[in-house]
Amino acid sequence: MNDRLPPFKSIEAFVAAAQSLSFTKAASALCITVPAVSRRIQALEAHLGTSLFQRTHRALKLTRSGELYLQKLAPAIDTIREASADIRHNPRRNAVKVSVIPSLAANWLVPRLPRFYAAHNAIQVEFETSIDYVDFDESDVDVAIRFGSGNWSGLHTDRLLDVTAYPVCSREFAERVRPRLTLSDLVRVPLLGSSHQPDLWPNWFRMAGIPQPAEIQVINFDSFHLLYEAAVNGLGLAMGFDAIVQPYLDDGRLIVPFDTKLTFPKKFYVVCPPHDHERLPVHIFCKWLMSEAATWRDEQATIAANSIQRMKTSIVSKAYPK
Repeated sequence: MNDRLPPFKSIEAFVAAAQSLSFTKAASALCITVPAVSRRIQALEAHLGTSLFQRTHRALKLTRSGELYLQKLAPAIDTIREASADIRHNPRRNAVKVSVIPSLAANWLVPRLPRFYAAHNAIQVEFETSIDYVDFDESDVDVAIRFGSGNWSGLHTDRLLDVTAYPVCSREFAERVRPRLTLSDLVRVPLLGSSHQPDLWPNWFRMAGIPQPAEIQVINFDSFHLLYEAAVNGLGLAMGFDAIVQPYLDDGRLIVPFDTKLTFPKKFYVVCPPHDHERLPVHIFCKWLMSEAATWRDEQATIAANSIQRMKTSIVSKAYPK
């Protein structure tokens, strides 16, 4: 005999669906998705060994077992709800707390937030900026954007952004060294990198097929913001991550002195515990993030295509002058 209590989330989903006779209304009331309501009720029916609903194409009805179960559960749920409301109020019901590295937050995510608030003004986004991986069990963070290989056991993971990397520098630095500098000579100029990603330059050289000495001299900084500010001030060539460095390129503080751009194996991922992903504000925010990333990729593809077209036009103009 199974004396264990069913999962409370399944009981809560059942009562909400049984009272409204609608999975959609239950999902809205619980701030989760309709599939999440369905999964929780299926788990409850499996635990009890009986069907609680009659599912038809047009309606949702309780079985006799479901009616009896609701009669006993509904008062208990109301008692729990009232007791909890008396003890505390949950100010984060419509909040999403995001852990993200500061540079990606400032240069890619925050500039896009007005579009999120325009569509979802009832959801409040909070930030915890850190270069370290958040421990979901020890914090109130709902979602994290991580840079890595995507292998995080027990977490819901979606690929957000590929990382295209290339050298960047100030225009003054390029004018000072570019006339006598080829791609293979990069190991001879001051290189700027990240202390948290010390393999950026070695990996880029390896992927580009550029021979390198046993040890590469790199001046490292503990944030991409400092890294790119150092490059702006002419200290050397920095490794540019496209999504993070783009604002510096847009306003001309940095330029791309070489055409070689390489896609790194590591990428940016959106990760969160599966139970948090089912909470409606989190689900909405993650879906919006993925939509913004798709738009970003389309924009970058258009920019690349236009650049190639301009290059072809220039070559043709030089070959066949009027």
